[in-house]
Amino acid sequence: MKNYLFKLFIYITFIISLFLQIIFSKNNNIILHIQWLTLILICWLICNPYNINIITSFFIGLVIDFFTNYVLGLHSLLLCIITYFLLYNYKIIINLNLICKLLFITSIFFLINLTIYNINNVSFNYVKLLLQSILNSFIWIIIYLYFKKVYFKYKNYSSF
Repeated sequence: MKNYLFKLFIYITFIISLFLQIIFSKNNNIILHIQWLTLILICWLICNPYNINIITSFFIGLVIDFFTNYVLGLHSLLLCIITYFLLYNYKIIINLNLICKLLFITSIFFLINLTIYNINNVSFNYVKLLLQSILNSFIWIIIYLYFKKVYFKYKNYSSF
């Protein structure tokens, strides 16, 4: 029963992040464009990799493409590749310190944005793209530490 409640909590966080991404996607400033669904997906992949799989990331990518008017399937493909990479290298990534995780997530967001903007022919500046990736990675650190705390409380609660 408790495992279903935790999965429900995970999917509620995805729904909340979808609403946040829809609200903040209308911003014209490229630096302040925060990818909430991708942030939450990567957080749950690193905090609790056993409840998230490639199919979940595929559907999250389709939702992102549908609501942002990009090429359909582009986010799905990128998120599936990133999910596979993170799940395959989970033991290495989890043992990194916080600064290395921050740099790793920054590079992931930079590569995602670079690929998406090149394929969709969106004009961008590399410096602004890097600043957007750094902002997303700092937000990711805050969310990651909070989810880690929630997962630790859930783990202690479910042991009783």
